[in-house]
Amino acid sequence: MKAIKSIFGVMASIFLGLLFMGGLDIDDIKFSRNIRKLKKESWFKELSDNGYYYEKIYQNPRIREYLRQDHIVEKIIRNEHERTYFISLIK
Repeated sequence: MKAIKSIFGVMASIFLGLLFMGGLDIDDIKFSRNIRKLKKESWFKELSDNGYYYEKIYQNPRIREYLRQDHIVEKIIRNEHERTYFISLIK
């Protein structure tokens, strides 16, 4: 199953790369999807509405890499320790 996901991910990445001339990547899609999920949370919305933190969230490679992980949003929402760690990355 994991191999099928990997193959599909590579194929989708190639297709999207051709479609958008290399400007869109699967990792960018994961990041955007996870940001949309987090924006439903009031504490994250407050952070992302602040221009300083908004820039850190979207420009910091460490935060972007963290948010590209599978199922990380669910962990952040449910687990207070994970949320505290994520907020410490932002601040």
